[in-house]
Amino acid sequence: MEENKYDLIVIGGGPGGYSAAISAAKEGLSVLLFEGGSMGGTCLNEGCIPTKYLLDKAAALEKVRALTEKEIFKEPGLFSFQKIQRGREKVIKKLTDGVRYLLKVNKVTVIHGFASLKEVGKAECGGMLYEAKDIIIATGSESVNIPVAGTEYTIGSAQALALESVPKRLAVIGGGVIGMELASAYCSYGSEVTVLEAMPSLFPTEDKEMISYMEKELTKRGVRILTGRKVKVIEKAGLSRRVFFEGAKPEEIYADAVVLAAGRKPSYKGIDAEKLGLALTEKKEIQVDEHMQTNIPHIYAIGDVIGGYQLAHAAYAEGEAAVSHILGKDRESGLSVMPRCIYTMPAYAAAGLTETKAKEQGTETVKGKFFYSGNGMALAEGAEGFIQVLMEKDTKTTVGIQIVGEGAPELLSFAALAVKNRMTFDEWRQFIVAHPSLSEMIKEAALDCFGMSVHGAVR
Repeated sequence: MEENKYDLIVIGGGPGGYSAAISAAKEGLSVLLFEGGSMGGTCLNEGCIPTKYLLDKAAALEKVRALTEKEIFKEPGLFSFQKIQRGREKVIKKLTDGVRYLLKVNKVTVIHGFASLKEVGKAECGGMLYEAKDIIIATGSESVNIPVAGTEYTIGSAQALALESVPKRLAVIGGGVIGMELASAYCSYGSEVTVLEAMPSLFPTEDKEMISYMEKELTKRGVRILTGRKVKVIEKAGLSRRVFFEGAKPEEIYADAVVLAAGRKPSYKGIDAEKLGLALTEKKEIQVDEHMQTNIPHIYAIGDVIGGYQLAHAAYAEGEAAVSHILGKDRESGLSVMPRCIYTMPAYAAAGLTETKAKEQGTETVKGKFFYSGNGMALAEGAEGFIQVLMEKDTKTTVGIQIVGEGAPELLSFAALAVKNRMTFDEWRQFIVAHPSLSEMIKEAALDCFGMSVHGAVR
């Protein structure tokens, strides 16, 4: 039994789990990591990375088509969807192999199996018992089903990413991040895409003007977005599918494939939350404090299983916070300013407060804007969109930045740092940004908060 004792056990090998395991091992802890599925979790295998691969190639197609319309290219060209899919598989393999290598060189013991955690400090797998002073639960999430007849005729997001051919007609149930990214990609590949979203609007917690712009641009590209529509029944119709739904009136559409992307819920495979006495939220997510510790000492939880921001980079930060607390270090998790991205075309990215959220908190703000049409690099690249910066009116400090347009997620790191450091108006004025670059627009939008943008429209 002695050889089965460790300083830390991590259950789940997704981004939060494997990064926490490596961080702890680098600090000298003996670490055991359990992963019963694919190393890298949903993110690397059927989420973040494969969707971005498909979206990147879709963006290239859109760029070529735009240049063809301007007669710079003579024809839009042909593409092989099967070769795109093979490329996606190669990228996934390279990344997951890389994670396995990092775990190995950092001397993390890996057991490929689902661990069963039924008491504090002990996990069981394959009939063997393993002990550790501290345990991190990083079991992730799983797709949510909807209570309607005919869901057996749908496919999940993982299957949608692995399609061998482009469906002529694609219905997407769910207008969240996963649904809209798949809709955006498959529209570029030639599908007639319809998105059915039960909520009255897309992404209601984000900036309404920005999301409205994104929605209009997606509609221009051919994505049919129907909000306030509840799916009632899905039926097989020959080789196709028929989806019945209701809004103001009953409607139906036919599709060659129907993707169910109605959200995700915590996965508790191997975790007997009730027997352990783990405190859960109303949404059945594990409750944690600022150190990611549950109500049970020495048991931590990170990533999708605790809800909140279901983002890989949130899981990274949560893992770091848990490991720091285990090591007796009292450091901030860095979760106060969470970068948020939607990789549609155009993309949306934000950090900090929206104007609505600031009002709810009683914070009086001023807003500055800058449009891509006033930026040299954006014009050179044929990029469109706009940026807005929110500053606290009295202190003139940056509290929120939203971006919609090409390159938005890449610009966001710079923007998030400005929000985290509450960059002042005077600091923005003294800050030098490379020219020509898309990042110039963030400074221009910040200066516009108080009417000092050089290249922006005169108010």
